[in-house]
Amino acid sequence: GINAEYGCAALSEVEAKEFTVDRWLRAAEPDGSSGGGGITCIVQDGKTFEKAGVNISVVRGTLSKQAIEQMKSRGKDLFGDTVPFTAMGISSVIHPINPHIPTVHFNYRYFEIPGEKKMWWFGGGSDLTPNYLVADDVAHFHSTLKARAMRTTQITTQNTRNGAMNIST
Repeated sequence: GINAEYGCAALSEVEAKEFTVDRWLRAAEPDGSSGGGGITCIVQDGKTFEKAGVNISVVRGTLSKQAIEQMKSRGKDLFGDTVPFTAMGISSVIHPINPHIPTVHFNYRYFEIPGEKKMWWFGGGSDLTPNYLVADDVAHFHSTLKARAMRTTQITTQNTRNGAMNIST
């Protein structure tokens, strides 16, 4: 299962204040199977963080007819009126108290349709929002992110005009 220790361990090492933990469950499917669930960990008004939160979820279910039609319109080869799915995600927003440390945000997600012809998607991203722009910090963030991604999977990168990095498999 999903636990608070996994989601907040690194943040807990630098913030002495306890995190508020909220566990939630998605409604069960009509057949009685679990819809999955998630956990949200939040700390506010600490010594290091003005506010920091981590959300982790693993859910499963059946796609709505609208979702099936939308995916078909985007070229996905789906059949039938009931299409099962599994989705997982992790996201975080961290607002430090120190204005010289940028706010950081990330959101990564995985979506899968099981079956004989399994389909899956992976997406997300991360960014810094500095109060004071330090070009070397921005370059370090993007180069470190790219280096880690390059070790993980074969990727292509495309730098956009604002300096953001798009990564696609």
